[in-house]
Amino acid sequence: MRFSQNNMLEKTKKYKKIIVVCIVAILFMVISFIFIYQTYIQKIIYEERLNQMDEVTHQMFLNLEDVMETKWDYVKVQCNIIEAADIRTTEDLSLHMKRITDLYEFADSKITLLAVDDSGKYYTEEGNQGMVRDTYHFEHSPKKINYVSNFMTTNESRMVFLKKLEHPIRLQSGQTINYYGLYQDMHELNEYFGCDAYENNNSVYILDDNGFKLFNSNKVELIKGHNVFTVLKKMQYLHDSSFDKAEKELKEKGVSYSNAILDGTEYFYVLKKMDHAAWNLIFLVPAKYVATNTIRLVKLIIWFIILFAVVAAGCMIKGIVTVLRKSQSEAIEIERENNTRLETINTELTQAKRAAEQAFEVANNASQSKSDFLASMSHDIRTPMNAIMGITSLIRHDAGNKDKVIEYVDKIDVSAQHLLGIINDVLDMSKIEAGKTVFSYSDFSILEFMQEIQTMFCPQTEEKHQSLVIHHENIVHEWVNSDYVHLMQIFSNLLSNAVKYTQKGGKIQFLVEECETKSSAYAKYHFAVIDNGVGMSEDFKDKIFDTFTREESSLTNKIQGTGLGMAITKNLIEAMGGTIDVDSELGLGSCFEVFMDLKIAEESVSSALQVEESETYDDIMKGMRFLCAEDNELNAEILTELLKIKGAECTVCENGERILETFERSASGDYDMILMDVQMPVMNGYEATKAIRKSSHEQAKTIPIIAMTANAFSDDIHHSLTVGMNAHISKPVEMKVLEKTISSIKFGGGLKRRLLNNKDEI
Repeated sequence: MRFSQNNMLEKTKKYKKIIVVCIVAILFMVISFIFIYQTYIQKIIYEERLNQMDEVTHQMFLNLEDVMETKWDYVKVQCNIIEAADIRTTEDLSLHMKRITDLYEFADSKITLLAVDDSGKYYTEEGNQGMVRDTYHFEHSPKKINYVSNFMTTNESRMVFLKKLEHPIRLQSGQTINYYGLYQDMHELNEYFGCDAYENNNSVYILDDNGFKLFNSNKVELIKGHNVFTVLKKMQYLHDSSFDKAEKELKEKGVSYSNAILDGTEYFYVLKKMDHAAWNLIFLVPAKYVATNTIRLVKLIIWFIILFAVVAAGCMIKGIVTVLRKSQSEAIEIERENNTRLETINTELTQAKRAAEQAFEVANNASQSKSDFLASMSHDIRTPMNAIMGITSLIRHDAGNKDKVIEYVDKIDVSAQHLLGIINDVLDMSKIEAGKTVFSYSDFSILEFMQEIQTMFCPQTEEKHQSLVIHHENIVHEWVNSDYVHLMQIFSNLLSNAVKYTQKGGKIQFLVEECETKSSAYAKYHFAVIDNGVGMSEDFKDKIFDTFTREESSLTNKIQGTGLGMAITKNLIEAMGGTIDVDSELGLGSCFEVFMDLKIAEESVSSALQVEESETYDDIMKGMRFLCAEDNELNAEILTELLKIKGAECTVCENGERILETFERSASGDYDMILMDVQMPVMNGYEATKAIRKSSHEQAKTIPIIAMTANAFSDDIHHSLTVGMNAHISKPVEMKVLEKTISSIKFGGGLKRRLLNNKDEI
């Protein structure tokens, strides 16, 4: 008995030592975590916030420089005009300025023409306005002068752009006009100082070289006092930064970033020295608006670590205390040792189970968004996949029955097209939500656009015995400038829905009307897609433009769709500056109305479209010899057999380097066209195309090259054309699309038509 008690005492001492060691270890980990947070993590957060601010302000500075470059273009044009004019008196000068102001509508943008003579006097359309206040800008007679001043009779700030005349104008009164240009109210530039990324909570000050304020873009004065540099020097700087370092970096690099506290509020600011200008810019934003998502994520992780550490420490201490109590119980009542041990083990198991349940709940919440996506898409993806797999088994069974095999292959093609449509919708939506949709604008006829709509949807409506009515009214400006491909995608989505959700024998209308507008550069168009189909409920009308949303009913559940089409359509319309409204009644049909301003273009004749519409493609590839780049053996085999069916021959190369070597060794006329994959090992399709165009081969500049790749976004298409390719088709390759593209190249069809024929591209 005594031996057992001594043994228990020794265990108790041992456990006490363990508790002390654990407490010391926990304290050490807490101190280490605080040290790491204050040094390493805070530094990473600071650098991330600076990088985010650099990205945001860099784009703002580029936009501002573009605006200033535009103003200099105005000044150059006006200098050329006034040098050619017959100006002899100040009255002639004023009349000339007034006439030019009215002609170019400068007053709408608060732009005023300005002339300065050799004595420092300045003139506007109102005549002599006095002496220029900031005469030091004219020292050394610079060719260009750009500064911000309020010397124009009021205290409002204006930005001045002056260019030295190559042929000064001598007035009869003896003065000589040496400089000519314009000034603009600084408030007109406010739109270039705002920042959506910071919800316009930033302020921008325009400063002279000594730091004195020339203009404040915000009505609130965040920096009090006339000299900003003086205030910046007094701020409390963080992260080993200082105003001296910022000023030095500004002089060396033209831009500097800092983080400091002013009046108890933490700010990030950027100092920017504008090129060829006598003024600086400071961009100031409260720190709470900079990289907010990153800060939230870091705080969430820290709280999770703290919570985990507290739970772990509590469990550890509780376990040790439980063991101590058990040991003391054993010293008094040895006979109850087994029961106490079992209770302790049961307690530990319960705690472990709870911890596992908590960990599972955390992991489940972390993957909730992905689960929601998979839940929304699983049925639509599995349906065509199950059809393809099932029909493949039927083909094996009926391989000897040609009619059956053709029927099965047609069904596989329909399912594959549906699956490809689902993938394209998901890619479309992800691109839109990421803000990376690229718009490409070109001139086209709105009437030809309507004709293309009719050509695309007549077969679909005829198949369901539906009537398709396409009508236009008051089309004054037939030719417009817009993104043809995305406009076609918008109304293809709307009309596809109308066809799907309208019963057999129903009626579908596509109406286009030009509305009245005061703009001379843009025409306002009203588009309407009307059907007498199944319609929708009032509740669903409010959710129709949400992602993965479809109305559940016995009439609609049998119709395939991802629930992304309307969301994509609305996002594209709004990105192009338009609006969309829907009116629908269950059982009576729906009406979608789109209003959009399209830029007016000059009228032209689209002969390429007319040729292409009248062209048949059945024998377009017969006898042609292709040089093909394809690194996937199965894809290469499929492409070779498809071309053979069309009566064409092809030579396949597995990478860009091999296709370049094969082309350079070939004689002129050996190949009629090149089909170029883009993503290949050794040398990709872009590099190979550049090398072919630069080679000394007789056909280097003339042989048509068609991009053939799974990259189907607009920026991928334009990149292909930039490196020297003639057209772009997306994988999987459809022979009808390839035939139309080849015909378009042979008969002079334009890029717009080739993009349109490739319906999978966005």
